Amino acid sequence: MSSKNMYLVTVPAGFEAEAKEEIKRLMPNAYARSMFFKGNILVECPRSVDLTSIAKTKETTYIGKIFPIDKIVKISKSRESIAYIHDEIVQLDKLQKGERFVVRCRRRGKHEFTSRDVERELGSMLEESCGALADLRDPQKIVIVQIFQNQALIGIAEASDIVEKKIKVFKKYKHGERPLTRAEHKIREAIKIFGLEIKRDFMVLDLGAAPGGWTKVLASLAGKVVAVDPADLDSSVESLPNVTHLKCKAEEIPKDIGRFDLIVNDMNLDPAKSAKIMVNLAGLLKKGAPALMTIKFVTRNRKKHIAEALEILKAEYKDFKVKRLPHNRYETTVFMRKA
Repeated sequence: MSSKNMYLVTVPAGFEAEAKEEIKRLMPNAYARSMFFKGNILVECPRSVDLTSIAKTKETTYIGKIFPIDKIVKISKSRESIAYIHDEIVQLDKLQKGERFVVRCRRRGKHEFTSRDVERELGSMLEESCGALADLRDPQKIVIVQIFQNQALIGIAEASDIVEKKIKVFKKYKHGERPLTRAEHKIREAIKIFGLEIKRDFMVLDLGAAPGGWTKVLASLAGKVVAVDPADLDSSVESLPNVTHLKCKAEEIPKDIGRFDLIVNDMNLDPAKSAKIMVNLAGLLKKGAPALMTIKFVTRNRKKHIAEALEILKAEYKDFKVKRLPHNRYETTVFMRKA
C-alpha cells in the first residue's frame, strides 16, 4: 500500500494539462501525472491531505470522477488476473463480514476478460472470501478496479467518498475544427522532417483520410489525391478539384485504380493490421516511391508495436526512417520506400 494518498481522476481528453493545474491549485503539495490513456490523471499527495473532501467543497472545471486508490498492481491480459486482483484486494483488509459492497471496474487495453467479467467474478469471490454482501442498489463500500493495460489500480472506499463532479469544459474547438487542423500540422511536420518532395504531377493515395487534414495539405502540393475513408471529408476538402473521395475501407480499394507516387496512412488501427494493409497495397505504389505510415501506440509497449510493424512492412518496403514527431506522444511515424 502506498505511503501517500492516491487518486485516479477522470478529466476531459485533451485537457490533461489544465486539469493538472487545477489539481495543483486545490492541493499545492500534490503530484499529478497523466496516464497513458487520455482523460485520466493519477494524483499522489501527503496522507494528511484528502482530495475528495477538498473537491467536494471547491468549484472545479476539469475534474470529473475521483477514485481513491490503495494500490497499483501488475497484471496480465489473462483471465487469471481476476483472481490475482481478488487476492490483492483481500490483503487490503478493508472489506469486512456483512458489509454491503459493489465492484466497479473500467478496463482499458486488450485482455481476455471484460469489465463486466471483473465485476461479476470478483464480486462472487469477495462474497465467499470476506463474507461481505454484494449489493448493487445500496452498497456501503465500493471496490474500485481501474485497469490500464498491464496495471490495475485498486481500492476500497466508502460509497460517500466517490466524488463525481460536473465537467464544465469538454471541447477546445468547434466541431470538426480540431482534428482537421491538427492533422494538417502532423503531415506538414512529416514532410519537413523526412525531406519528402511532392511534385505537381504526383498521384497520392491517402488512407484513413477523414476529415481531410492530410488530404488538404497534399492536394496543395500534388496533382491529384485519392482520399480513402468510409467517413465524410470536410466540405472544404471534398470540394477541392484535385481530390477524389473513395468512401470505402482501405481493404476495398479497387486494384485497377492506378499507380501512385506516394501512399500515406494515418488510419487509427492496430499497428500490425495497418502494416499488413500497406503491404497489400504496395502494388499500387511505383517502384522506389515513398510512403508514410503512423504507428499508433495502442498499448504502453511502444518498442513492440514499432518492431512488429517494421517486420511486416519489410516484405514490400525498404529504407526505413522512424521518427517521433512533436505533435503526438501516442504515435510515431515511419518513412519508407517501395522495394
